[in-house]
This record gives sequence, C-alpha cells and structure tokens, in this order.
Amino acid sequence: MSFHSFNFILSLPFFVLSFWLLPKAFQKGWLLVLSLVVYWAAGPADFLLLLWVVFLNWASQVNGFQPRRVAGVMVALNLAMLVWFKYRLFLGDMAGFSVARDLIIPLGISFYIFQLIAYQVEVARGQISGRQSFWEVLLYIFFFPHHQAGPIMRPRSFLICFHKARNFYRSRFLTGLMIFAWGLFKKVWIADVVAPWVNRDFGKFHLWSGAKGNLLLLGVLFGIQVYGDFSGYSDMAVGMGRMFGFKFDRNFHQPYLSKNPSEFWKRWHVTLTNWMRDFVYFPMWNWASRHLGHRFKPGAIMLGCSLVLMLVTGLWHGAGWHFILWGGLHGLIFIAWRLLPSLQNRSFKLISFFLFQTVIGLTWVVFREADIQAIGRAFLRSSAWDGQDSLLALGLLLALILFSRAEEWLERRFVRLTVWAMHLPMPLFATAYGSMLIFIFIGAGSATTFIYQRF
Repeated sequence: MSFHSFNFILSLPFFVLSFWLLPKAFQKGWLLVLSLVVYWAAGPADFLLLLWVVFLNWASQVNGFQPRRVAGVMVALNLAMLVWFKYRLFLGDMAGFSVARDLIIPLGISFYIFQLIAYQVEVARGQISGRQSFWEVLLYIFFFPHHQAGPIMRPRSFLICFHKARNFYRSRFLTGLMIFAWGLFKKVWIADVVAPWVNRDFGKFHLWSGAKGNLLLLGVLFGIQVYGDFSGYSDMAVGMGRMFGFKFDRNFHQPYLSKNPSEFWKRWHVTLTNWMRDFVYFPMWNWASRHLGHRFKPGAIMLGCSLVLMLVTGLWHGAGWHFILWGGLHGLIFIAWRLLPSLQNRSFKLISFFLFQTVIGLTWVVFREADIQAIGRAFLRSSAWDGQDSLLALGLLLALILFSRAEEWLERRFVRLTVWAMHLPMPLFATAYGSMLIFIFIGAGSATTFIYQRF
C-alpha cells in the first residue's frame, strides 16, 4: 500500500489506535504484524524475498558475535543480491550476455540491503550486540513507515528502541500527525501537480530538434517534482514513526537553500549521504591514504575519493549510464567549488548561490533522461537556453527557494504548533484537521507512485 493511497490513509488510524490500546508486551509483535501486512500488499514475491534475506543475515550471527570474515561474506552476498535484481540487465547488456528480463526490482531493495550491510558491519565492529532476536531484526527492516524508501535507519540508533517500552505522549503524536500531513501535502499538491508536465516533456525529449525543450525549465520542473515526492515521503515516514513513539532520522533539510555542493549533500537524502560517508568514503580514504599518500597530497586524495563516491552514489540510484553521469557531474561540481575559491567569495555570495542552484537544476535533466545522446544533442541547441522559458525556469527556481525558506520556518515551529493544537477543544481540532485532509485528498485524484519506491 502506498502511503498516499486512500486505503492506507483510512487504515492508518486503525494501525495507530490498535497499537496504543494493546498492552505494552504485545505492541512490538503487533507492529511487526502490521508491517508484514503492509509489505505483503506490495506483492508476495517481494515479501518472501525480503523475509529470506533478513533470515540469512540474522542467522549468520554466532552467539551474538559476528566474525569479520563472516560479515564480509554476508556483505558480499547482500551486494550480489542487489546487483542481480537491480543491475543484471545493465551489466548483461554491457557484456553482451542474455539475462532474465522478467524480474522487476523488489520494493525498497536498495534501502533494506544498505540497512542489512550496516547491520553486519556494526555487529562485526562491536558497535551493537548481535543478540537481537530474529523478530527484532525483522521489524528493524520491515517497519512499514520506512521500508519502501527510507530513511535508511542505522542499527545502533534504531534497534535499541525495541528494548524500551513505548509511552504515549499526546504532544509527540500530534507533532507526528502534522509532519505526516505536511509530507502528504508536498506529495499530492507539489509533486503530483508538476508530474504531468514533467512526464509529457521528458516523454518527447528524444524527438525534439531545434525549437523545443528548454533544459533549465525541464530540470527545475523535475527538481520540484522529485523534491516534493521524496521529501514528502520522508516526512510521512518520520511523522508515522513519531505516531508510534519512534524518532526517525530526518532525510531532508531544505536542500534548495544550499550554497555549495557539500552543503547540498548534507541537506539532500541525508541518511544516504551518511551511509555512503561511513561505509564507502571513509574506507576508501583510509586505503588511499595508506597506499597513495606518498604520491598524492591529502587534498588530491580527498577530491579523488569524493569523485568516486559520487559515481557510486549515482550508480546506487539506478542501472543506467545517465545515473553514473549524474553522479559524476555532482563529483565534478564538488571539485570545481573546492578548486575555485572565488565561488565562495562573500562579494559574489548571492551570485554563487543562484549559480549553484541553476547548475543543480540542470543536473536533474541528466538524472531524468536515460538517453545520453539525446541529452548531448539537447545541450548543444541554442533553443535549449534562450527564450521566455528560461525566465519562467528562473522564476520557478526562485519560488522553490522561497518555498524552502517558508518550509524551514514552519518546521522550526512544529512543536509550537503542537502546543497550540493541544489547547484546542477536540471537536475543533478534529474539524480543522479533517478539513485539511479533505483539501489534500482533493488533489489525490491524479496521485502517482513515489519515484523512489522501487529504487
């Protein structure tokens, strides 16, 4: 069930109410049952695969301890499953082999494989105990608010929550409700409103010749869609987590207020950035420093590792050269902002900010369009840059920045709004919240699936 579907929205009050009405001894088991039901709705094949993968990772523990060699084997096995289901066609086509094409990408596999890798590594390092029961590890992966598209929860910050009794706090519940509604609003009234224009224009991308298709407008439109869609999902997940008494890591911090590439990736898909930093960048940096430190300066090693990291990040997003190109472009943008101090000069602060946001908008064209040759031809057309569409794109970009500033202001006041809502008479609060949901549902008729749902 998708979070913005009518079936799920109608089921959520029952999920939350039944959880809090049960005795505390049964709450964890009931939460697991609910999570299994929600994931089963995505398809029995996806469900059985995930069940088997989680069992393998849990069973690899030896009396609560994970030898590093065993952990290495399990990490390789997890990556092999991710490669098979997500990259087999891409690699097969490159190698000229015929591979099975009837398999679809299992729901959320990119997210739960990364969580299982983190589980293996953290147990092997002794950062967490491996003595969790199978049901706890299963709930860590299956917990329905985050199992489709994150946030990518880390074992040492999440598994410990299962050993604490859940206590109901009205303020925390209402805050979660507001965050959930805000995420639903962004999905329905921002992402899904922009989606028809994005799908129409990118659907004709390879047919354009000469006079159509302003690239900046296309990039900004898709940037608006993917932000509303993915940050909306993440907010809904965070909000639901709070409704059940869990605090999820935030996944977005208004990335369109970023002034440089480093800040952007601290604000965009934060849990993925942190995962890549800890499990890809730091090991790569340590290896390169030991083996290449005598030949290259630390700054050069850092830039090289950053470029490789962004290439890996691009590949994680999908099996296609355009995703790798997108990651590589972000790596080059990072290097450019590091090597050109003038871009950080206070005198050009505002110009640098808008220049960076414009460049980010153009990279979304590469992310969305799979035909790299068509992208190359489009970037060489003069009509891709001039005309009124460029002014419209800059206007939309400015609107997105102002929206991000307003969203930042709102998020800082969620707690204050919660306190205000707690003092409202229940009938008045129910009427206000119900009216807000009706407004949101008005736009749900053209709802689309979440972009990251099967990444």
